[in-house]
Amino acid sequence: MSEVTYSAFCRTGTTTVASQLLKRGYRDQLVQGVGPVVDDQKLVGEAWTMRTIPAREDTEGLWPGTTPESGLSLFAVVESVPRGAVLVIDARRDRRTATGGDILIERLKFKGAAGIVTDGCLRDADGIRKAGLPSFSAGSTANVSRNHLRVVEQDVPIGCGDTAVYPGDIIVGDADGVIVVPAHCADEVARDAYEQEMLEEFLAEKIRNGAPLHGIYPPSAKVRAEFAGQRIER
Repeated sequence: MSEVTYSAFCRTGTTTVASQLLKRGYRDQLVQGVGPVVDDQKLVGEAWTMRTIPAREDTEGLWPGTTPESGLSLFAVVESVPRGAVLVIDARRDRRTATGGDILIERLKFKGAAGIVTDGCLRDADGIRKAGLPSFSAGSTANVSRNHLRVVEQDVPIGCGDTAVYPGDIIVGDADGVIVVPAHCADEVARDAYEQEMLEEFLAEKIRNGAPLHGIYPPSAKVRAEFAGQRIER
């Protein structure tokens, strides 16, 4: 992801990104049931994925060791996350156990990760808030069970919150949730979403100053021309 694209996504809300994706035929890229641990955090980064399956009594669970077949554990995956990436976990929407806590979040932060997204739960919410790393989950739990999920793959296509996530897709998160932008169209989506944000701020200012909705939202050709003229003047 280029610096220009990264900067544009940082200044753009998920609602605007969703609108731009819809224009390109992507009907629902929002990760279902996932929200921020801290409401005012912004998340932008490339996806680094982890897939789990249900644990079984004769295999090791999510923590802390490795599974005989894959050699993977949650700890091992955390250590592999590249700088600037978002760890995206397919937890099968299982809320019975945590898929991370404040210590793992602190490690991700130290390594330079952009954040974490899981359709399962996180624990140690107060510690995660203090860590300050953008963290999105399906909820919080105090459960320390290690018996429900098992890591089987990383850096592969997954489903997170009923949404397909491919390695390298762009993850954008804010107070409205988390949205997945396919990597191949990320540059143009970021560019057009940023332009839409600027237009809508222009329209909102008119509404704040007493203008009626008709002709302003959606904007008429006259209003669009006025906006374009203002951009040129700047």
